Amino acid sequence: MSFKLTRGIFVTLILSCCGCQERQSNIASASSEVSGQQKDNPAASTVMVYYFHRKARCYTCLSIEASAAQVIRNNFRQQMADGTLIWMPFNLDDPGGDELEKKFDIAGSTLIVARTDDNSVQYKKLEGVWQLLGDDEGFSEYITDEINKFVNDK
Repeated sequence: MSFKLTRGIFVTLILSCCGCQERQSNIASASSEVSGQQKDNPAASTVMVYYFHRKARCYTCLSIEASAAQVIRNNFRQQMADGTLIWMPFNLDDPGGDELEKKFDIAGSTLIVARTDDNSVQYKKLEGVWQLLGDDEGFSEYITDEINKFVNDK
């Protein structure tokens, strides 16, 4: 096993034990905002990029969130402006967190890209962010490519 892979597994294990914290987000208002946008254009789908975390947070978890937010702001400005892509950090310790943990099969800090069409949700956990943190170009390319798969697959 390579050092990079071993280090990535170690970091993932440590971070999954530490939990995470951050400002509180209101998922209900974002969901109603999305619903309103979809009423205006019923054929449109919405891509959500979630960063799920816990109340107690470590430096790495905060860095992944900040870096992901920057990539999304830089590379998906138009989609955010027209409401077809929404960035949403969410504290799993907040109300509704248990339901989202089950829905996305997660237990802690996780970056997920999801698309809602009609009443179905398709999603992917972007687990590669843990290994790519510190590699700004690789991190950006990975997130951008994965989000583009959801944005462009209408």
